[in-house]
Amino acid sequence: MVKTYPQESAGSLMETNVPMVLESTTIGEIERMLTREADAFASIHYVYVVDHAQKLQGTLSLKEVFRADKQAKATDVMAKGPLVKARAHTDQERLAYLALRHNLKGIPVVDKEDHFLGMVPDTTILRILDSEAIEDILRFGGVLHKGSFDDIMQIPILTSLKHRLPWLLLGLLGGMFVAGIVNGFEDVLSQNLLIAAFIPLVVYMADAVSAQMVAFVIRDLATSQKFQFIKYLGRQFTVVVLLGAITSILLFVVSLALYSSFRMSFVLVVALFAAILTSLFTGVIVPFMFSKFRLDPANASGPIATIIQDILSVFVYFSVARLFL
Repeated sequence: MVKTYPQESAGSLMETNVPMVLESTTIGEIERMLTREADAFASIHYVYVVDHAQKLQGTLSLKEVFRADKQAKATDVMAKGPLVKARAHTDQERLAYLALRHNLKGIPVVDKEDHFLGMVPDTTILRILDSEAIEDILRFGGVLHKGSFDDIMQIPILTSLKHRLPWLLLGLLGGMFVAGIVNGFEDVLSQNLLIAAFIPLVVYMADAVSAQMVAFVIRDLATSQKFQFIKYLGRQFTVVVLLGAITSILLFVVSLALYSSFRMSFVLVVALFAAILTSLFTGVIVPFMFSKFRLDPANASGPIATIIQDILSVFVYFSVARLFL
C-alpha cells in the first residue's frame, strides 16, 4: 500500500527514483551506475548513501564522485553529519528555506527513524519558492483567502469585497485611533506646529525597521530547528539600538541645521530613537506570538503589525514632545 502524505509536505513532493547506494559501494561502481541509469533517475545532483537498514548516512555530490579514487568506498568519501534533511511531514516552505540556507540542489526526506524515503529536487524547490513568495505577498495585502488566489476576473464582486474589506476596515479603525491620539496632544501641537511636520518621518522609520525584522523572523522561524527567542530578541535589540542611534543622530544634525532649534532637534532625536525601539514589539514579538499560537506569522507583517506600530510611534512621539517642549 502506497503511503500518502499531507498536501504541500515533503513526502508529497519528493521523488523516490534517485541514486541510492550502500556504504560499502565503491566510487567506481557508483560511476558505472550513474552512467548506465542516468536517464531513469529523477535527479542525479546527489547520490544518497544508506546502511543496510536503509537509514541515511551521508551524501555524495557528482563532483565528489568523479574526482574521488575509484576504489574508495562511499562511506569514506561521502559528506557526513550533521546532514540537512527533512521529515516526510515537513512543510514545503521550510523545505525551500532549508535548500536556500544551505545552498543545496535537493533535500533528502527521511522518516522518524531516519530511513531514507526520497528527495525533493531543485525544480520543485524553485516552484515552491515562487508560489510561497506570491502567496505571502498577497496575504500581506489581505487578498489571499484560505490558501487560494483570488482571480479578480472570475470571483463575484461581493466575494472580492469580503476578502479585502476586513483588512481595510482594520486599517480604518487604527487610523481613527491614531487621530484620537493626535487630538489628545492638541496642546503640544498648538505650541509648536513644526511637530506635525515630522509625524510621517517618525512613523515611517519605525515601520521600516519593524518590516525588516518581521522578514527576518518569518525566515528564521521557518529555517531554524532550535529558535531561541530570548537570544534572538537580544541580538535584534542590539541591531535596533544601533540603527536608532545612527538615524537619530543624523536627524538631529539635519534638523538643527535647517531649523536652528536645539530643543526641537533634541525632541526629534529622543522620539525617533524611542519609536524605533518600539518596533521590537511589532517586528519580533508579534510574529513570534503568531507562530506560538500556530497562526501564520506572515500575517503579522501585514495590516496588524503596521497599525500597532503606527499607534506606538505616534504615541511615543507626542509623549516625548509634551515632556520636553
